[in-house]
Parts: sequence; C-alpha cells; structure tokens
Amino acid sequence: MTPTKVRTELRAARWLLTVLALAGRAQAQPAPAEPKPEAEPVKPAEVKLDETPEPDKKPEAPAVKPAEAKPAEAKATPAEKPADKPKSDEKGGKHAYSNFIDTRLTWTFGDDDFLHKTGEAFPLSQNASVGDRPQYRLFFDNLNSRFSGRENVSHLVLYSHLPGFIENVDTEAALVMRVNMTELASQSNNVNRVLEDAGTYLRVFYATGGDEKNPEGLGLTLYPIDTDRFRLGYLYDITWGGTNGRVNQSIFPRLQGSAPGAKLQFDGKGFYVFGGFKTASIIEVQQRIVEGSSGEGSTTDTVRVAETNYGFLGGLGADVTDFIHLDAGAGYFQQGRFEDPDVLGKRVFTYGFSGRAVLHQDMPVPRSADFLLYRNDPNAPLEQFKQEKYEAGKMSWALSAEATQLHQNLKDFDAPGRTDIQLARAAAVQANIKFGYLRTSLAAIYRDLPFVLRNQPSFIPFQTLPNAAKTENETFFAASVDYFIESLRLTPGFGAGLQNPATFKSESVDLFGQNTSRTIVVREQGNLAFLPAGEQRVPIMQARGSLKWDISPMMSAVGWVQYRRDNNMTRLELDPSGTVLLRRFISPDFVGYGLAMQARF
Repeated sequence: MTPTKVRTELRAARWLLTVLALAGRAQAQPAPAEPKPEAEPVKPAEVKLDETPEPDKKPEAPAVKPAEAKPAEAKATPAEKPADKPKSDEKGGKHAYSNFIDTRLTWTFGDDDFLHKTGEAFPLSQNASVGDRPQYRLFFDNLNSRFSGRENVSHLVLYSHLPGFIENVDTEAALVMRVNMTELASQSNNVNRVLEDAGTYLRVFYATGGDEKNPEGLGLTLYPIDTDRFRLGYLYDITWGGTNGRVNQSIFPRLQGSAPGAKLQFDGKGFYVFGGFKTASIIEVQQRIVEGSSGEGSTTDTVRVAETNYGFLGGLGADVTDFIHLDAGAGYFQQGRFEDPDVLGKRVFTYGFSGRAVLHQDMPVPRSADFLLYRNDPNAPLEQFKQEKYEAGKMSWALSAEATQLHQNLKDFDAPGRTDIQLARAAAVQANIKFGYLRTSLAAIYRDLPFVLRNQPSFIPFQTLPNAAKTENETFFAASVDYFIESLRLTPGFGAGLQNPATFKSESVDLFGQNTSRTIVVREQGNLAFLPAGEQRVPIMQARGSLKWDISPMMSAVGWVQYRRDNNMTRLELDPSGTVLLRRFISPDFVGYGLAMQARF
C-alpha cells in the first residue's frame, strides 16, 4: 500500500468518524395532538445521554430519556428495553436516538521479564517501558474474554430503539465501530486494524409476554457486517464458530473479508431456543474444461475463485430450577475445499456439539460479555477495573461444567486420496465464590491438540494427525482470591496456575541408525516451541500478586508482580566448534512487574 493511499484512507476514516458523531446528535419531537395555525412551531428537543428534566419544571418538548445502566451480567439474549421507552401513536411515534462511546484508556509501565536480556527469549522483552505487552497476560487471565484489560480502545455506537407500528413489536439497531488507539499509534499503516466492526446489528422483537426487565417473545437479530459475537460454547477460551481471524478465532480458514449472518431466538419463561447462520467468502480451487483453439479437443484447468460457504448454529437453554441451568448447542460449518491433487475439490467442514450445566445461588449464570449486543449502556468485556458490589455477610456462588466435541473432515495423512473425520475435544470446570468482601475463583480446562488448532485446522493444516505421531493434550488448573478493603478502596489479590501444554512428538532414525524423537510444544495456533532431541514437555507455573485502588467510579490504579517458570523455552546456539547449530534451553524463570492506570467512560 502506497503512502498516498494510506493518507487517503486515514483522511476518509477521520471524515467518517466526524459524520457519524454529528449524526448521533438527533432530535426528538412529539406528535402534536391538534396543531393550531396561530401557534408557534414547537422546537424539537435535543436528545443527550446525560439530559434529565428538572424535577420541578416540566419541559415544553420532553426529551427522550436514555435507558438506565444495567449490570454487565444481565441477561442479554432477550430484548433490553429502555427505562422510559417512547410510546407510539397513530400520528407518529416519538423517536429515541442516542450515541455513546465506550472508552477504555490505560497507561501501563513495567517490564514483563527483567532477568533476561533483550533478544534472549521469545517473545522479545525490552527494558521497562510505557505500553502494554502480550507477556503481561498469564494463561489464566480473563478466561471469559478476548481482552486483557489494558487496551486503549474506544467504541463509537450509534444506537436507536423505537416501537414498531405493529402492537408488541420493538425495533432497535446499532452501528458499532471499535477504534484501536494502540494500533493507530503503532503507525502500521493498516486502517483495518485501527477501525473495525464490533458487532453492528439490526433487531426486531415481538413480545408475547413477560415484563420490561425479562420480556418473552421472538427476536430476529441481523448482523450486516460480522458475526464474531455469535458463537457456540460458553467459556470464551473454548468457544468455537467465531470469525475473528486476527486473533486466530475464525472457524473459516482463508476467510476473505468478514462473515455476516442472522440469528432467530425465542425467549420464554426460564428458557430460550435459537437458530442462525453465517456466510463467508473463501477462496476455492475449481476445475474447468478449456476447449482447444481449433475447436477440437479440450483440456482441464484449475482456477481460484471466491465462493460462499455457510455456517449453521442452533441451541437452547433452560432454568430447570432456581439453582440449576442447562445449555446445549450444535453447529455445522463449511470451510472451503481441499487443494491437494489427490483430494482436489472435496469439501472441508466441521460440525460439533457443546453443552453446559450450571449450579448457582445469588449469582447470575456466567456469560462472556464479548457475546452481548451493545445497547444504551455498553456491556463491558473488561472485568479488571469494573466496580464490584459487595454486601457484608452475603454468600453467592456459581459452579459450571461444560464440554465440546468437534468433528473435522480432513485429508487422511496415512491414506492418500481419502478424507477422514478427526475429533477435537475440550472441557472446562469453573467455580466462583463470593462471601462478603472476599472473592475466590477456581478453574480447570482441558483441550486436546486438535482443539487447540481447531481453526487452522490440525497440526498439518487440513490433514489428520499422522498415526505414527504421539500427542499430549493441554490441561491447566488455576486459582485466584482477592479481598476488598472498603474503607481504603483497596483490593489485594493473588492468583496462580499450573499448565501442561499440548505437544506433538515424532520419532525417526538418525544417520547413525539410532532412534530419536523430537517434541514440539503447542501453546496456541502459531505459538510453537521446539524442544531439543529426546526432551519432554515440562509443566508451566505462573503466579501474580496485585493491588488495585479504586480512585473513582471511572478510574482505577493497579500494580502487580508476576512470576513465570517455563522450562519449555529454547533457542538455537552454535556448538563449541562454531559449525553446528544446537537447540538449547534458556533460563526458565521470568519475573516482571507493572503499574497501570485506567479510565473507563
């Protein structure tokens, strides 16, 4: 991309943000009951998010009041109606427009590893500096969100919620744009990483019962841009069916652009049922017949074209009792076609099932905020700086267990010309307990190697694991605890975890006829560590102590010290002769610290 083109795109993006911000300042005007010629026209009232009529003075043109803020844990699948929802009449309804920006600004200073010199370990660790680093995030952090809590992002959301002309019908829509300030400051010249869709949608809801807090009825949600918020599974780290390829979370490999779709859901009293679909454009190889120039004879040729692939999702859930909740879901996704000559043109696909059981008391059913729709109050994926509510002496808890099994149609590595179904499995157990000002969390997660690489898919892309290869699956256990000191607004906390990473091991015979093996540690897609010949994986231990200070409802400060012991880190070094490269372990201990200040508004 040329500098001129980049400047043009950035200029266009700035104009777009300006236009959208101006468009959000909408006006609301009630329909006059009996207009009189001699009366002066009533000026429409400007709608503002913070506008509230004076208590003892009735405004001439009532402004539309935005929805009351609701907790992030509130159930998001039914329609959430504003507190003062405008009513429609025969002469035209009142309008409710609003625009708001969910902004998170974080200043971070620290060093994730001050025991190793820069360049000694990968990812690289520079000296202490200002800015977020991927190494600050430990494997047990924010299991239910893609965000670390240290981003510098803002969300421009143009939102409208209006009653329909048909009785009991509500309509709402939101244009949601995420602006990543960190990417902007990196000067990477990639506009698509600075501006991205964050869940734009249109929604129509037909109410059949319930109340404004828990409506019952049928809702149709249309995603015109992307459907990454529409997934299967429950704990974010083991969900599937997403479409965000930038973080290796797209079920559609080789996806071109985004994946729009739709979701139809019925919410009843204590239960829900949904179904939906996604469409994705994927480059596929197709054969065609080419006639000879003389009109006699023909040959076959292959072309690469973008073709539509589909994904179908469905599920249900119910509150069996006040303490028991059950969920189940299933999906099928087309993933293009094979390009290898022996299986050319055959379909690649994945289908699978997920299920969850939750026991809970005085605590909502866990749900990732990354799946919720943006409404008049943004449902925040960030939990680290959220103002928690405590009640002395009150006990609340939630215990959840879930499992997922995928079936992926891949080329059979050991049988040329054939395809085979490869299974991919994952499971998780979580316990959250809150007693007064004390919070405790326990988690255990299992993922086999095919599930870790489910979006690639497999260790060798689009091929099953070789029968001769040996694999080890990923398991990890983590626990965390914190205590809120109300008088000081301080929250000291501690968390620790033990992880056995997934591995792929192959065996061969060297030049001297000796059997040798090589183990590759697979932390995630694209993050591999090659161990020296004959070595095995070693468990990884991570721990962090932190202290958070709530300065105001919008701002918090936190400091932490973290420790990682990972004896699976290696690098290439020359042998004493200086002619042969050997893979050797580096020092396994990594100690770091950080200070962060974050504002959320």
